[in-house]
Amino acid sequence: MTRDAGFSLIELLVAMAVMVSVSGALLSLILAGQSIARTQPEAADLQQRARVALQTLGAELALAGAGLDRGPLAGALVHFFPPVVRSDEGGLTVWYVSSREAQGALAAPLATGATDVVLASAGNCPSGFAGCGFTPDTTAIVFDPRGCRDVVRIVDVSAMSLQVKGTRRGCDYSAGAAIAEGEVRTYRVDPATRQLLRRDEGTGATLPVLDNIAAMNVEVLDAGRRARVTLRVAAASAAGPMVPDLVISYDVLPPNLQGR
Repeated sequence: MTRDAGFSLIELLVAMAVMVSVSGALLSLILAGQSIARTQPEAADLQQRARVALQTLGAELALAGAGLDRGPLAGALVHFFPPVVRSDEGGLTVWYVSSREAQGALAAPLATGATDVVLASAGNCPSGFAGCGFTPDTTAIVFDPRGCRDVVRIVDVSAMSLQVKGTRRGCDYSAGAAIAEGEVRTYRVDPATRQLLRRDEGTGATLPVLDNIAAMNVEVLDAGRRARVTLRVAAASAAGPMVPDLVISYDVLPPNLQGR
């Protein structure tokens, strides 16, 4: 005895169950692919911004502590004061001499608030350079063996003297203290704008370096010979909640800090 052509109810239910299972698996794959397509560019952007941050801070820390090439106070700045410190805002401040020509010593005392710097010529200034090689509209570092240091902005240069802005400094300097063209820069994160900022301590100007930096932690270790900077890089777009923050840590031994 034969039955009419067709499917039984049980067969239809089994077929429907198989179709639902296969459709669910395909839908999961499609959604996963869409999620990857949305988040992969964001993840790549996180990694790129992390690389930029490391390159910027690494270049600055590689110069940290570079000092004078001649004179009684020649050598790395670390012998006289800490050139890498944690700033008051929790950022990183770096000091270094940036010119091999613009270096000299004071021929007369420099009081706090004074604007005229008299330069000593014998054995301190490079030959053939008026004003010891200093130029207007540049930043200079003044320091002495006591550990005092200040940053000044040069306004004018004459044969053997400099005029600096009349900002109040932290120390009175005796004759023989060093002065050199240099940079003092502070890197910090503004939590409101989520930006990595760089402040030029000579001019007071602050510029953004990188967007979507959520946090920054700075540690100065091993008696000032090692710096560790940890940044939390956040997602930049609407896909951000699907991409976790990227935490990077840069642990470095600046070469000019190792002779301490």
